[in-house]
Amino acid sequence: MKKTYQGWPDKSKGKFEVPGKRELLVGVPLPMVEVWEELQAQVEQLTGEAGLRIIGTILENEVTRRVGPPHQPDPTSGAVRWRRQPGYVMFGGRKVAVERPRVRTRERQEVELDSYARLQHDGRR
Repeated sequence: MKKTYQGWPDKSKGKFEVPGKRELLVGVPLPMVEVWEELQAQVEQLTGEAGLRIIGTILENEVTRRVGPPHQPDPTSGAVRWRRQPGYVMFGGRKVAVERPRVRTRERQEVELDSYARLQHDGRR
């Protein structure tokens, strides 16, 4: 025996229908100031970590451009990777410690990294 249930098959359809295929904006009441107060430290930490990774990538890209990929140096470049050394860059108006890559010529003369020299100065004007 089949049971018949009462139902309104189209009851909620009209509530979310978008007339004329326009975007539907749904307002969600959030206490934005309180949300920001709770998340501010995490957002600052995340952006700081992202910034330091970008700086590391900038330095590594210059080394790769001058020397070649790691473990595959370009013999025509005349330079080689030469370990890492503690250093600093200006980030967010402060000196931040980084491990900077070093490059030397095959005659063991230090090669200055242009990007490292530029990152040591505060770029904010």
